[in-house]
Amino acid sequence: MNLLYILLLPLLFINVYSYADDVNLNKKITECNQLVKSGNEEKALEYTAQLLKQNKPERDIFLCQSRAQMSLRRFADAVISLKSVDQLSILPNDHMMALAMLGNAYKGNNQFNEAIGAYELSLNIAITLKNTSFQRITHGLIGDVQSNTKQFDEAVTSYQAAIKLSLNDNERADAFEHLASIFSQQQKYNLAIEYQLKATLAYTHYGDLDSQANSGLELGRIYMEAGEYEQAEKSINKILKLASDNGGPYWEAKSNLLMARLRLSEHQNPQIYIDASLRINKELNDASLKDDIAAVLGMVSQ
Repeated sequence: MNLLYILLLPLLFINVYSYADDVNLNKKITECNQLVKSGNEEKALEYTAQLLKQNKPERDIFLCQSRAQMSLRRFADAVISLKSVDQLSILPNDHMMALAMLGNAYKGNNQFNEAIGAYELSLNIAITLKNTSFQRITHGLIGDVQSNTKQFDEAVTSYQAAIKLSLNDNERADAFEHLASIFSQQQKYNLAIEYQLKATLAYTHYGDLDSQANSGLELGRIYMEAGEYEQAEKSINKILKLASDNGGPYWEAKSNLLMARLRLSEHQNPQIYIDASLRINKELNDASLKDDIAAVLGMVSQ
C-alpha cells in the first residue's frame, strides 16, 4: 500500500466522520425548527438542551432555542440565548439579524433602552451593508419602542426615516399608520387624519381586506375623536359596505360597533348597531369581538 495513502488514511476517516456529524446536527436543528413551527415549543426546548449537551456551542442551536422561548413569551431566557447567537455569528448579516431579534426579546422583557440599543447596532450594520430594506425595518422597530414609551418626537423621526427608505405604498402605509396613531394620542388630529388618509389610500391600492378595513375604521375613529362626525360616519359606512360586499363578517361587526360609539358621541341611540354586532358574533363566536361588544355596552350603561 502506498505510504502516503497510509499516512492520510486516518485524516480521511476524521473528515468523513466530521462531515457525517455535521449532516446529523443540521438534520436535528431542522427538526428543532420544525417543532417550533408546529407549536411544540416545549419539546423544541428539550431538544435544544440535549443538543447543547452533546455538541459544542452552535449558533443555529441557540437560534432555535430563542425562537421557542420567544414563542412561549419567555423573553428573559430569549435574551440570554440571542446573546449567544450574536456572539457565535461570523458574517455581518448574521450579526445584524441576531441583534434585531435580541432587540425584540429585550422589548418583550420590557427592557426598552436595551431594545433600542440592540436595534441601533443592527441598524448600523445595515447601513454599512447598504441594506436599505433592513434599515427601514429597524427604524420602524426603534419607532415602535419609542412610541410605546411615549417618546413621541423621537418616534416621529424614526418613522419618517422609515418612510424615506420605503420602496412602495405598502411599506409606507405601515409607517403612515404609526404616525397617525402618535398624532392621535397627542390630540394633533389634523396631522393624525392626514397620515391615516395616506395609509388608507395606500391600502386601497395594495392592501388586502383586513388591511383596508382596519385602516378605514381607524380613520373613522380619528375623525370621531376629532369631533368630525359626518366624516367619521362616511368612513365607517365605506368599510361596512366593503365588508358586506366581500364576505367579511368580522369587519361588519367591528364597523357596527364603531358606529355605535359614534352614535353615543352624538348622544343618539346606538342599540341597532349593537344588536347587529351581537347577531354577527353569535355565529362567529369571536373572543375579541365579544370583548369589544362588552366595552360598548359598558359605555351605554354609564
